Amino acid sequence: MIHVVSAEIKNEYNIYVEFNNGVNGIIDFRRILEEDHREIIRELLNKEMFKTVKVNLHTLCWDNEADFAPDYLFSQVENNINKKVA
Repeated sequence: MIHVVSAEIKNEYNIYVEFNNGVNGIIDFRRILEEDHREIIRELLNKEMFKTVKVNLHTLCWDNEADFAPDYLFSQVENNINKKVA
């Protein structure tokens, strides 16, 4: 089962994420947050709220109780890796 082991904000809405299988990369959350219409996710567009990110329960969590499934985060990193290869 894939899960997040560490994370670090790199700038504005970019987070460097490492997974338990050794895969790592940067996820740009700006588009994700802008396209999601759930209020709890849209709250993360507030930069101060976004900065509250931490690894908890094997995924990324924020102080407003927003989180994303580890599999979804992993797919975002894989998509970025595949774009660089293409």
